[in-house]
Amino acid sequence: MAVARLSGAWILEILRTTYPDGVLRGALLEQFASILVTPRSSRGAKGRVARRLYVRLDRLQRKGAILQFEGIIRLAGLAEKPAKTPAMPVLGPILRKKQFLALMVEDRNEEGPKSTQLRAARWEFLASAVEAGWTVAQAAIALGITTATATAIIAVPKRAGGA
Repeated sequence: MAVARLSGAWILEILRTTYPDGVLRGALLEQFASILVTPRSSRGAKGRVARRLYVRLDRLQRKGAILQFEGIIRLAGLAEKPAKTPAMPVLGPILRKKQFLALMVEDRNEEGPKSTQLRAARWEFLASAVEAGWTVAQAAIALGITTATATAIIAVPKRAGGA
């Protein structure tokens, strides 16, 4: 499996040509997995593709090339300079894993935004990010949700949320 070929330029080209109006992150993952994962691939190959894709999407969002919101990816205006926003803190390995898990739950979620698993995974990332010194707004941007949604998730302790 050639996961290393998954580049930001390739992702942007797929978004420009195939999905100019936007695409669900899960559908984009399925498209790349169908290309990169073969029957001869080792176990967990699709998960490695997902991890690489999420990292590349995060970098593209930081550069202002794409916008992610509630699992939908759209191209940003590449001709215009992105608005000056405060620099996002770098994700450490623990936060990156929690972000990955939250995004995977969101992509596989069939119950919608009210799912207890989705809420618990988002809570884990948001709580860890705030504990690491991030603002709630920065953590919300990293997950692709609004600040109000992130604040509502953080306001209720994890146990009380049913997880």
